[in-house]
Amino acid sequence: MDVVLIVLILVLVGYFSKVFDILKEEHAKILNNIVIYIAMPSTIFLTILKNPSSQILNFLKLPLVIFISCLFVGILAYIVGKYFFKLKDEKLGALILVSMLGNTGFLGYPVCLGMFGEAGLARAIFCDLGGVFATMLLGTYVGIKFGKSKNKSVLKEMAKFPPLIIGIFTIILALLGFKLEYLPNFILKSLNYLSSATVPLIMMSLGLSLSPRALRFGVFWGILVSILRFVVSPASAITLAELINIKGLDRDVLLIESSMPSAMMSLVLGTLYELDIKLIASSIFITTALSLIVIGVWEIVI
Repeated sequence: MDVVLIVLILVLVGYFSKVFDILKEEHAKILNNIVIYIAMPSTIFLTILKNPSSQILNFLKLPLVIFISCLFVGILAYIVGKYFFKLKDEKLGALILVSMLGNTGFLGYPVCLGMFGEAGLARAIFCDLGGVFATMLLGTYVGIKFGKSKNKSVLKEMAKFPPLIIGIFTIILALLGFKLEYLPNFILKSLNYLSSATVPLIMMSLGLSLSPRALRFGVFWGILVSILRFVVSPASAITLAELINIKGLDRDVLLIESSMPSAMMSLVLGTLYELDIKLIASSIFITTALSLIVIGVWEIVI
């Protein structure tokens, strides 16, 4: 239960910073920018290059599994929303987004690091690459298909997403034989200092972003999305893992990453494409709160 308690404490630091007016909810965007543009790229660069190139090739199965799992959950959410609940486009698109896209980076990184150490974090980074591609391709398609706004600029913005760029660039460097030892010691230390800020800033930002007020917007949809995120998503990922012979720690990290709550990026996409923001906000809050229980269960089982 140590991982759950650590995550809970760091999230509560952010939340109570907002409650006691030390920080404001809008400051979450500033923390997110620090994480996305500075801290997380440093973590990705260092972590990938600590692994031998032969192992990195094996890791490339992980983003594929996450992407296919996201696609499967998205299709299932579409069927449930369209044919069982007869949802209108704005609500249907919102349901698909929060069901399909998991918080594989902002919550997946610290959880996998806490449960499995650096080896788990390396695999979580590759899983997150699949999540980023799902956001870019599938999330954008859902926004355009079901939203009121036909603005396509998010694809261009996501293509410039620093963690994705650094991840691909570092993988290429690793495959070419580049090693961390080639860098001057002062650069390595600087990158380590920046990287160490990733987890606490992510958790504080998450705490600042959460609002219990979102509960009044739709508990039912939050529970439905929770079933898709915490049952269907990991079940599909593990089934795929078995089919392509992913075992051991790779499989364990896939289980955790595919069990992450709804991604905060869903709210960005929902706002941009004018989907049902209330459904998205309630689903993010409920799935994030319930994820602490899910993480605790996986920590005991694994």
